Amino acid sequence: MGARPVIPRLDVFMQELIDSLDNCVRQSAFVSNRVGKIGGADYRRLFRERRWGETTWMHWAASELEISDALVTDIAAKLEPVLAKFVHPRTGRFGNGSFRLWGGPMRQAHPTVAEYARTLITAAARIGAPGVVALLLGWAAGEPLRYRTNSLLEGAVVDEELHLTEGIRLSKLPTSGADIPASLPPFLMGATVFDVIGGVVMSIDCEMFPALYLPDVDESGQMLESKGRLVLASGQVPNLSENNFCESISLASNGYVDWFLQWRDFGLLEAFTDMPSGTSHKVRSGARGTKVSQAGLDDALKIHRARYDRSGPKENLELAMNRWIRSKRPGTDLDKLIDLRIAIEALYEIGGDNEKAFRIATYGAWHLGETFEKRLEIRETLRKAYRDSSSAVHAGKLKYAAKEPDLVSSAQNVCRDGILKRLKETTRPKWEEIILGIHE
Repeated sequence: MGARPVIPRLDVFMQELIDSLDNCVRQSAFVSNRVGKIGGADYRRLFRERRWGETTWMHWAASELEISDALVTDIAAKLEPVLAKFVHPRTGRFGNGSFRLWGGPMRQAHPTVAEYARTLITAAARIGAPGVVALLLGWAAGEPLRYRTNSLLEGAVVDEELHLTEGIRLSKLPTSGADIPASLPPFLMGATVFDVIGGVVMSIDCEMFPALYLPDVDESGQMLESKGRLVLASGQVPNLSENNFCESISLASNGYVDWFLQWRDFGLLEAFTDMPSGTSHKVRSGARGTKVSQAGLDDALKIHRARYDRSGPKENLELAMNRWIRSKRPGTDLDKLIDLRIAIEALYEIGGDNEKAFRIATYGAWHLGETFEKRLEIRETLRKAYRDSSSAVHAGKLKYAAKEPDLVSSAQNVCRDGILKRLKETTRPKWEEIILGIHE
């Protein structure tokens, strides 16, 4: 086997590759059985001018590149020094990590250099040769595929873009359909255009490794796809998922926040595929908006870290948080009290059937109350809420909540205070000592 090709001086090589790609775009055309044939310049204009909800670009997205074999061969020869270390010597194919993001025909998982050259020519027609070359050389040097996951939220209101340096953002979509970004999929499963306009989006930066790789081959010569590695928010936020972080935002903002529509924004990577980004969706609860500020988002990150910090016991806190969040959804006081009952029992680790109402009220009062008056207030709130929750479980009437409209919200606040305090505690509270007035 001969020596691998050597890349010449980087700046010279980059410019040569850019010039060659530009030449290919000028001499290429794109053909669609449905809408006809256009040149590379018109194709780029359509890509740049695409708008959400319009169908013009959709008709051209899957069009076929028409270009001479000689030009493709020339580009492939220039690409060999870049891709040589990823090409398997038995098959002449290399691993294309982007296949894991959007799928497609299996040959795209392990293309030849010539097949990949056609992908790069199409990408250059869309975003320009300099951007394509910069991405390719970065991937060859070990940089990941970068994109974002976007989640349309319910229950959150923001006045401006909020940002965490780790790579999480909350922002507001435009209030005009004409200004909605084209990265939003045109088909909204479980949502309408009215949900999208002015909606709040949570974006999480994602990095997929590796972008290019040397594939393994089994005994039969079959190429084996790499599983890859996904890093969310720079890998600095433990146990990060859209579900988990919405829960942390809910606790920080004292409201119900959840996602109901998700999609991936590929950014510049969209130039390398004709596969549309799919969506995931949930049934909406109809929650009213709770304002989230930058300070609130910062608190959400602190809460999230505390949830998954294993330095101290956090028994039952996830159950308590989950049920507290459920109690914040739209619904009847009866339903909310049932969820609160489970949340408070989990929070104060109440098991068995004996004296639950007394123990919950007493534990909560001593755990959270700094003065006698405050302990008395907390005790009464928890006692009444727990008694009413018992009635709710047994389909009885609500004795206290019917007379005190603020009882449920007061009990929710007490429960939230307890969760937040327990997240900060590094040791499990000794409840029997606490109710005797011993505070560490």
